[in-house]
Amino acid sequence: MVFEVKPVGIVRFPYKRDGEAPHQGRFSEEISEIEIFPEFEQGLKDIETCTHLIVLYWFDRARRDKLIAIPPHDRPNRPNPIGFSVVKLLKREGRVLRVKWLDALDGTPVLDIKPYSSQIDSIEDAKIGWFGENKMRNLLMKAKEFHGHICPFLALGVRISILAMEELGIKKEEFASVTEDLLAIVECNNCLTDGVQVATGCTLGNNSLLYLDLGKNALTLVRRKDWKGVRIYVDAESLRQKYFDKEALELFNKVIVERRGGEEDIRKLSALWENIGWKMLELPKEEFKIDFVEIEPIERAPIFENRKCSRCGEIAMVTRIKDGLCLKCAGSYYAVVGRGIVKFENGKFFEVI
Repeated sequence: MVFEVKPVGIVRFPYKRDGEAPHQGRFSEEISEIEIFPEFEQGLKDIETCTHLIVLYWFDRARRDKLIAIPPHDRPNRPNPIGFSVVKLLKREGRVLRVKWLDALDGTPVLDIKPYSSQIDSIEDAKIGWFGENKMRNLLMKAKEFHGHICPFLALGVRISILAMEELGIKKEEFASVTEDLLAIVECNNCLTDGVQVATGCTLGNNSLLYLDLGKNALTLVRRKDWKGVRIYVDAESLRQKYFDKEALELFNKVIVERRGGEEDIRKLSALWENIGWKMLELPKEEFKIDFVEIEPIERAPIFENRKCSRCGEIAMVTRIKDGLCLKCAGSYYAVVGRGIVKFENGKFFEVI
């Protein structure tokens, strides 16, 4: 028996080949367009009254000989490659619908569009077994909300945090909830640090995160009760050679290092960077240098009295008052900037040697 499926439209999206588009469109803020063919435009009547839509489409570039895929970075593989997304409708412009959350490449045929209703189509307690139990995936998605995007070193921060907690015998259900007992010491101030803060729950604000200005991608996690812990270091250059593709590295150099490149370059780098980020979550233990350590006890954050600056009148901790002036009015203090810890003096920043 032969069935004919006729597309009603086509996807217009910046991503044109497999591996560029973000995984799980629901987690992406990219905007795409669905162009409905003229003969089906009448079917769009009143669609602009809907906030969300169900879109069915045909993965025309998906493999059809493989039934099992390993999420999140494997692309769809199915005998009948029908895609399904719930998208947010931003605007209708004639036959063109501008939407978010669509997980499809440019040129993908659209089979059908239906209105989505949270009252009819949503089942509140529905679960996907392999999705909900992946702690690292869930933590990376939380880290994305905190950091703003997924990138390789954000994912590495999550990966080494979980590896460190496992080495210390901390159970999965305790992840990101044991900050009273833990102290995290990071040796860099890049994206990795944000992954550590989210995964461990140790943050600068709760005084469970210390920063050592060493410029190394390393985390030391210790228990305060005995000051024993583990230090995990990762060789960034080795990872770049093994897991980062040439195009991603070239775009990183163009967009981030040289601060040039247009919107298309930024969009493509974001997608490639996210894909590498997911791969970082699955790095084998052998990729890391792991050492068990014992450190000298470090005091918990003490509580100091406050004192008013005699010049600006603002309140500051007494330890930050010098000759009656706050350090800002005194004109000399330290700060953490992109290059590390620097000294601010006489209106200028100076690198601390």
